[in-house]
Amino acid sequence: MRIQRYIAAMLAALMLMLPARAENVASEYLVNMSGEEIRALEERLHALGYLSAEADSVYDADTRQALESLQQANGLIVTGQLDDNTRAVLEDDAVISRQSYLQRFAQTYQDMEPLQAGSVSNQVQTMQQRLIEYGYFAGNSDGVFGDATQMAVQRFQMVNGLPVTGVADGMTLMRLMADVPISWQGYLSEMSCAQGDVGLNVYVLQKRLRVMGYFEGECTGSFGELTQKAVAAFQSDNGLEPTGSADTSLWELIYSGSAVTRRRLDVLSLGDTGVNVTQIQQQLAALGYYAREANGSFDRATETALRLFQMASGLSATGVADSDTLAALMSDAARPIADPAAQESFAALLNQRGTEVQARIARVAQDMVGREFQIDDDPLYPGFALVQYVCVAAGLPVTAPETLIRLADDPVESADEIQPGNVVAFQTSASDSVTMLMTVGLGDGRVIYATPEIGWVVMSYIDQIDNDSVFRWAEAES
Repeated sequence: MRIQRYIAAMLAALMLMLPARAENVASEYLVNMSGEEIRALEERLHALGYLSAEADSVYDADTRQALESLQQANGLIVTGQLDDNTRAVLEDDAVISRQSYLQRFAQTYQDMEPLQAGSVSNQVQTMQQRLIEYGYFAGNSDGVFGDATQMAVQRFQMVNGLPVTGVADGMTLMRLMADVPISWQGYLSEMSCAQGDVGLNVYVLQKRLRVMGYFEGECTGSFGELTQKAVAAFQSDNGLEPTGSADTSLWELIYSGSAVTRRRLDVLSLGDTGVNVTQIQQQLAALGYYAREANGSFDRATETALRLFQMASGLSATGVADSDTLAALMSDAARPIADPAAQESFAALLNQRGTEVQARIARVAQDMVGREFQIDDDPLYPGFALVQYVCVAAGLPVTAPETLIRLADDPVESADEIQPGNVVAFQTSASDSVTMLMTVGLGDGRVIYATPEIGWVVMSYIDQIDNDSVFRWAEAES
């Protein structure tokens, strides 16, 4: 069953990236084929999974690429031409489909030893050569998996829809070695945007510029005047023509790691990536604050863990890894989460909860509406990761669902009882288990929540959420 899930995950990742339709490309070899013959060829390639576009009786770049893929999978000379050998394979019931071809590679790669920092082998060298081919790696293919190789792997994973770990596992190697992945230059080109544009690329641009100290607005994904000014300022500081448009040269500089910023370079915060972030996550995990894989991406789970460490250490809980925080975190005297002094700090903060903390929770919750939020949850407490993030950001050190349960357990009879900043749980009983969807109240009968399946912070009315019982937790004390 594990192998089947692994193969399914690989196939899903690969199938998301089928080639886009290109300009028509004439083929001298097929110029005499009739439209019906070309259509029959396209229909056969489509049935075998090599052609995603609908048959249109035109031998274009898509058709040629599909034919080349079929030839590669079936051990033929790759010509893109319908020669006699290719025709015979197409007519054979034993022809290898794209699905079968990818499954074979999935079975090969799923047992492969992951390549990671410190690895030295011919496999690393081969991987580096492919990373160079697709523009992710500018070093020498020396077979040594160092920091530059790890960064290249992280970029490749980010662009190609894979978990950004910096470790070349089977899924990463399969996407890189056995398929046609998105190139780095192709990604940068697709990310270009200008005033008036709306989309994920604009959102990513705003987040990056915010991390570097140029953009101070909300990351909405809408390229307005504030974003244009931030882009122009970044370009001016970095010796580029201040056009205010995010072209390929700007994106190359953003991802280079050498751009001039307007914040201290020794400060790490939400949105940063790299080996330094991995080290922070590893140390937080060793101290018990971070229970997830160290992936080198400073995400909201990392921010929550860092804030908890700062609370336990008597530091300002900013969620930013500044020099004071890093010194405390990497010190031999760093407090584990189970340390009595850390627990005393948490208890003191919890005892101070009141209307002010509840108001902060409400403000953080309101600000999170519509934002991306993808963190795994305990299946018994879906939505807890978001509630924890909101509470910790507001200064309430919530370390587990039980923390909230201990605070209060008040049944809710009417939606009118839910106040902004209340933590609200919707209990649902099944034959063999009880789950509690955890949310935060916004007032007027509304709550926000996020689950791994949704991936975004959504707002809903209480009477629209199925439940057996509703409880209100963390009500402000008088």
